[in-house]
Amino acid sequence: MKNEQNEQIEQYSWLKRINGLHQDKVALITGGSGGIGAQVGRVLALSGAKVMLAARRAAELELVRNNIIGELEQIGYADAAERVQIQPDCDIGEPAQVKLLAQRTLAIFGQVDYLINNAAISGAEDMVMDLPLDIWRQTMQANLISNYALIRQLAPQMKARGSGYVINVSSYFGGEKYVAIAYPNRADYAVSKAGQRALAESFARFLGPEIQINTMAPGPVDGERLRGSQTRPSMFTRRARVILENKRFNEIYAALIGVYRGNEVEIAEMLPTLLSNQVEAVKDDLRQPEGLRQLANTIWEQSDPAGSARCYFLNHALALKLIRRLENGGYLPRKILPDLTQSGGQPRQLLGVVPPEPFFSPAEFEREANRIQERNLGMLYLKRMPTDLDLALAMAYHLADYFVTGETFYTSGGLTMERAVTEGELFGKANPERLQKLRGATVFLIGEHLRQHLLRLAYSFLNQYGVGRLVMLTESPEAASQFLAALPDDERLQAFAIQGNLEEAIDRGRELYGSPTVIVSTPFRPLPRGRLTGSPEGDWSKVLSEEDFAELVEQQITHHFRVAQKAAFIDGGRLVLVTPATGQHSTYEEFALANFIKTTLHAFTATFGVESERTVHHSAVNQVDLTRRARDEEPRNLAEEEEELIRFVNAVLLTAAPLPGPDESRYRSRIYRGNAITV
Repeated sequence: MKNEQNEQIEQYSWLKRINGLHQDKVALITGGSGGIGAQVGRVLALSGAKVMLAARRAAELELVRNNIIGELEQIGYADAAERVQIQPDCDIGEPAQVKLLAQRTLAIFGQVDYLINNAAISGAEDMVMDLPLDIWRQTMQANLISNYALIRQLAPQMKARGSGYVINVSSYFGGEKYVAIAYPNRADYAVSKAGQRALAESFARFLGPEIQINTMAPGPVDGERLRGSQTRPSMFTRRARVILENKRFNEIYAALIGVYRGNEVEIAEMLPTLLSNQVEAVKDDLRQPEGLRQLANTIWEQSDPAGSARCYFLNHALALKLIRRLENGGYLPRKILPDLTQSGGQPRQLLGVVPPEPFFSPAEFEREANRIQERNLGMLYLKRMPTDLDLALAMAYHLADYFVTGETFYTSGGLTMERAVTEGELFGKANPERLQKLRGATVFLIGEHLRQHLLRLAYSFLNQYGVGRLVMLTESPEAASQFLAALPDDERLQAFAIQGNLEEAIDRGRELYGSPTVIVSTPFRPLPRGRLTGSPEGDWSKVLSEEDFAELVEQQITHHFRVAQKAAFIDGGRLVLVTPATGQHSTYEEFALANFIKTTLHAFTATFGVESERTVHHSAVNQVDLTRRARDEEPRNLAEEEEELIRFVNAVLLTAAPLPGPDESRYRSRIYRGNAITV
């Protein structure tokens, strides 16, 4: 009874503080059927705003609406039902539904003062090398592109009326200014969340002064999603499953690759042994390769007998994932996964023995979940997790502040972030001993837009550092011919177009010319030149469209993800991701877009850098940025452009020359991966 009274007193306290704070403002909130979105809708409505709540789940959305209406009527609103509207069956991953949502909200309320981009999907929960391209694109569309689409739909009327406020609900895994956070097994989520933050940082100057745009970056939130329910496990338990399954999966994959490297047996010949799925039989079978017997013994000795993971190598999901990875890495002579899926893909058709549930024991789940929870709590400066209501109240107060834009607000007073990678400046060059090791190497240069940069790199690799083969992959056949014509005739140089399929082109290059030890990935296309805000007269016809923004994400971010997936399978490979160049002739809009790209991509670079430590290939990835944060530091004449070209080549060489692996130096293998270098 006392607790109930305290809750009522506290609720009355915050209700008094927000009373009339947003009187008759109109708020559009995506993801409004539960969690943060539902509480934001509730708090804004109780503070006097009219709200539109959008979500996919109609029943839950209707329940939230009814609850808010009940509270409004209780405190005296006569028109409560009209003040709270919903848009059910709204999938923000579908561009047509996003547009319909904006149009319907304007039709009902006549204006939108606050746009809260809260809806998001979790993504694939896979490592980069396993993450399906269609899932990656779906995450970008739902979590990032939809944000811009709604801004593009609603900004014209906000600008015209002289005020508006946008809040993107990101995550602490979206990083901080100039800092990227590695989020293994969640690269698509981390990149989309970093992109939400980068939108606010890069676009604020164009939307202002009429429109403010900021980001809220919550860490773990104490609510149903985190604690779980009868039908849904807690966030920590779900994360524990991902970690346990990936650990087993990577142990099996590493054992296969280890045996294959020793020239003992082809992977396709070992696969039936694994799929027979009997750990005890393999560990005692002297006919099996030593690497597989060691794997079986480790599993037998270290696994909890209460789970079936001790007796069986794989469950059905992990078996499918293993075959998919082996196919993507080119380790199987033919594609066998389509045959399995076409015939139904039933567990008994794939595994000799189907393991009973649970695969991992409850004790293993609990131990891992507790470890994750303790680590998360240890990252919070205030040592407690905010609730959905805490976040909603914080957002209500932020929306009442008319003098902050382009910033990110961190709940729990901020977070201590492990494996945070700071964007840095280029200083120095690779030492001659490292550069000498490039002789005889195979290098792939991917791209065609950054023509001068690619030509300078090609010349340096061929004539100064004596690579054995240099292969240039372009988007168009014309560009391939132009590169060959612009460079001296050299039998080590090859160039060809991807013919519409980047992955197949990389595979073709490897088959014809050998596996590259260095891949430099640059964009195929330039940045769009559209405006980022309407003209002073209110003309928005030349402003970057939703489709243009989606293409920007595809060409400048997804492009590098696709290259990285292939590079992930190259033993000791070095991958260099290059972001767009800007200079004296670039517009302010291009400068802003380039900084949006470098910030967003750094989340991918940092994440892939950490993931590479956990695979047997130990490939390295780093990022070279050709746009500076301060526009007046950009090259302004031919001499400065030449100096930047030299610095660019040095930056690429710094990350392309051989890097230490974990066996050589655990310390250096970590700090030399996942960096972003501005030239």
